[in-house]
Amino acid sequence: MGRVCVLSSGRAIALAGAIAASLVLTLPPRAAIAEMPAEARAVVDALKLDAALLRDWESEHRIPEDVLAGARREGQLRVNGSWKPAEWETMIGAFKARYPFIKVHYTRTGTSSRSRVPLVAYLQGRYTTDFLTGIDTDIEGYKKHNALEPLTGVPNRANIPLQYGGAQDSWSGVRLRFYCLAYNTNLVSRKDLPKTWGDLASSPAFSDGKLAVWYGIASWLLPIWGKNGQDFTVRFVDDLFVRAKAQKRKEGATSLLSLLGAGEFNGVLATAGYNVRKLREKGAPVGFHCADFALVTSSSVGILRGAPNRNAGKVFLNWLLSKEGQISQFHYDGAPPIHKDLQLPRFIPFPEEILGKPVSFRSPELLAEGMPKLLKIWQPYWGGSR
Repeated sequence: MGRVCVLSSGRAIALAGAIAASLVLTLPPRAAIAEMPAEARAVVDALKLDAALLRDWESEHRIPEDVLAGARREGQLRVNGSWKPAEWETMIGAFKARYPFIKVHYTRTGTSSRSRVPLVAYLQGRYTTDFLTGIDTDIEGYKKHNALEPLTGVPNRANIPLQYGGAQDSWSGVRLRFYCLAYNTNLVSRKDLPKTWGDLASSPAFSDGKLAVWYGIASWLLPIWGKNGQDFTVRFVDDLFVRAKAQKRKEGATSLLSLLGAGEFNGVLATAGYNVRKLREKGAPVGFHCADFALVTSSSVGILRGAPNRNAGKVFLNWLLSKEGQISQFHYDGAPPIHKDLQLPRFIPFPEEILGKPVSFRSPELLAEGMPKLLKIWQPYWGGSR
């Protein structure tokens, strides 16, 4: 005969809570997302996200009432960005459904129009936009002139890991870029890949001019500087060009990756993992390798201080930093999320090369402080005087 277990009221309540929690985790995704906009639900269904990932989905859309009320009064938001217009329209579908009272005016612009032009206009007493994107290279200028709105009232800033700038008050990362060595898998075996960045130049697979170097050193060499310091970086650059005789290439990163797939050289230093993944999915023989640590940048955004639609900007940023915003961005343009709960293999290109390894994050502050010093090392080699 089975035993009868009598629980105290406290234990019974605890058990009931545990059972309820387990039921929530095993609910089918549709039940867990009943309040989602249809646009977000379509992304969740397309990616087949499990119910556990959907916990706290709706709570991430709570925002201080004064910010929301301010956004209602403003009724619009101006954004200059680098997203392709078609990607942008689909990406923000859920935002428009949640906040139909905010009319978003989006313009795709180059780096100068996104970052420098708004600052110059601000100093002249004009506003060309409300929401700033891609401001990494000019962030010190914004700070100098106190031109960035404090990001109070944006609760989802807490979703950014500290190692990716989560403690910042005036700017925020919104997506990650992982830069490492790309290589042709038909020409290079995994056993021949360098174990550390310092081993790269001595690797036979990448010596004697078999390695192409991309000039965008702010994305890859600066994080190496930030992690290993000046002395290491001096030796590393010298080894690249003198010992390994690396090719100095002036093509863009995407073009170099295509040439790599065609077999023009064995490797490219460096390129973004999500671009390597896209090319490999098309059948190109390309791989991605981070040596002893991964090189990471983020796309940084901010709101102009006193901008006419600053509250709407905070509502948009809060949405963009939610799981809904991050996963929408990932789904439509492939950008790895910065959200702390989304540092998962399915959202990270080549997770076996990134997750679990140390990282070196190129913050805007590192960019401002380190780049002038780095250029003094780099230019003599790149310009041909060494």
